[in-house]
Amino acid sequence: MNKQAKDPEKIQTMFSTIAPRYDLLNRVLSLGIDRSWRKFAVGRLPERENAKFLDIATGTCDVALEIIKRHLPGTRVVAVDFSEGMLALGREKVRGAGLEDRIDVRFADVTSLPFDDNTFDGSIIAFGIRNVQDYKKGIGEMGRVVKSGGKVVILEFTSVQSRFFQPVFHFYITKILPFIGEIVSGKKGAYKYLPDSMLDFPPPEKFKQAMEETGLQDVGYCKLTFGAAIVYTGTVR
Repeated sequence: MNKQAKDPEKIQTMFSTIAPRYDLLNRVLSLGIDRSWRKFAVGRLPERENAKFLDIATGTCDVALEIIKRHLPGTRVVAVDFSEGMLALGREKVRGAGLEDRIDVRFADVTSLPFDDNTFDGSIIAFGIRNVQDYKKGIGEMGRVVKSGGKVVILEFTSVQSRFFQPVFHFYITKILPFIGEIVSGKKGAYKYLPDSMLDFPPPEKFKQAMEETGLQDVGYCKLTFGAAIVYTGTVR
């Protein structure tokens, strides 16, 4: 995939277009497994009293809500996204959960976060980093705004799985996923971009190296569901 395919304006428009059916599509297309992936990723964030976390590419705030659910009372989350359509639904979810005092939903781009250095105890992004044209810059920003000793957590798909599972995965994301996505979303071609972005994403070791090159320490990763998704973690020095 070339950089033009990751044009921020096109991606913003795409996600705003599919926003009304985004949660349903996630459940259908992942067979409901995406919930357990998000829970696992949230569990990699540090457990601290009165912690403050940054949830990037929050979408409809599933990760932000999971953070509040799993972490200590007093935990707060700033949830950001660069799709206004997604943010509108995220704010609605947060209001419905009565958590407006603990989850602050804002517009922001991961490559230029509007926060001071050393602001958060951890930052997390789920299924968003592959949509960033300069993902290394995005990782650097995620680390910049986190305090020393805090964590950067990244949940993402990968095109590299076990030898047995890889052909099945490729067939699913290139043939089945776009077809179902188009039917459920009602938007022709809306999900053509997603399999391309998954297949274009770097393999685990290369992405791990990119995280290390931004200055993160103790970088590691854990494969989930035969390697369909991976959770990467790094510690801010």
